[in-house]
Amino acid sequence: MEEKIESHYKFCQRLIKEIQPKKTTLIVVDMQKYQVQKDFIAYKAMNTVTPGILDYFVSEVEKKLTPNLRTLINFCHDIGISVIYTKYSSFMPDGSDLPKSAKNLNNVAKDLLGDVAFPHISHPSSDIIGELKPEDRDFVLQKNTSGTFISTRLDSFLRNMDIETVLVSGVVTNFCVHSTAREAADYGFQVVIVEDCCAAWTPEIHQAALTSFGLIYGFVLTYEKVIKKIARTTKKIKEQVAVH
Repeated sequence: MEEKIESHYKFCQRLIKEIQPKKTTLIVVDMQKYQVQKDFIAYKAMNTVTPGILDYFVSEVEKKLTPNLRTLINFCHDIGISVIYTKYSSFMPDGSDLPKSAKNLNNVAKDLLGDVAFPHISHPSSDIIGELKPEDRDFVLQKNTSGTFISTRLDSFLRNMDIETVLVSGVVTNFCVHSTAREAADYGFQVVIVEDCCAAWTPEIHQAALTSFGLIYGFVLTYEKVIKKIARTTKKIKEQVAVH
């Protein structure tokens, strides 16, 4: 990172406020089978066009992102932080409701492999991966755009829950994660991208997306730092209650 940019980035990151559990939610973006596993058309189509382009990404998801995110989700469940999963798939059987970018990839996949990359919501590949399977207490939100807010009622949902801080995780860092995080920031929430609970096609793309976000829109923390920061806030709240 260039010296002046790094200096400003560090300054911006110091502006983060307390993360209060009752006013916080964790968004798990698009951790669907077709998004992160090699068995499905999206990977196969990309790999046909550019062999190996997603190998780092798939490995990073399996070996790092998924276990880290599992730990963070468990922590959120234990401490009472709501967990919201998003799923990026089409509502219409023919995919006509998807944005142009997704339609383009679908057309390429159909030409190469005879099937679409972005499945319908009813297709098994649209399901969340088993390692992160939502529980009954979690909320699963269906979207048909890269950002979550633009095609859902997430804003009013969060405001009704009195949410102030949004933790964002999932895939892909510079695509749907970035879009959702920036939307949340524009809607006035304090937003934290959990950097080691996200992944991109390369480490360089991942870091560039995080730096760009952290320079103006919000904050970037590891899952361990998120947990520690919330734990400190929880301890402080308990101490204040005990005094009174």
